[in-house]
Amino acid sequence: MLTNEDNAVRHTGPDYTETLMTAPVSTHDSRRATQVTLKAVILLSGVLTLVFLVSFFFSDRGIAELQHARRRVDDLHTDIQRLQTENARLRGEIDSAKKSTWAVERIAREDLGMSKKGEVVYMLPAKQTTTASR
Repeated sequence: MLTNEDNAVRHTGPDYTETLMTAPVSTHDSRRATQVTLKAVILLSGVLTLVFLVSFFFSDRGIAELQHARRRVDDLHTDIQRLQTENARLRGEIDSAKKSTWAVERIAREDLGMSKKGEVVYMLPAKQTTTASR
């Protein structure tokens, strides 16, 4: 076998005649392969999207978890608002205690059980709530 410059192969047959054979031509259609590849990619993308959506809606960490987190955030915002209101009230009490001797006296009497010299303080027992037993 001898090769030619254009990749043709010469064969000599049994009768010593040379036949010239060219390299095989590709019958592969690249456009069709591209279309098949594109369809496969689209199908795979669709299947993955479907799996993601199903897992998102029906898993423990899906929509239910998102709704729970939103409720928790709303509850925390409510708590923050309540605490800010209480802080403002307490700041008012502090300012009042700093500016007024009457406020200091009220706190000493009510919260600490103190009295002035010569005063008699009567301490009443706290009401006890009793439940009737059956």
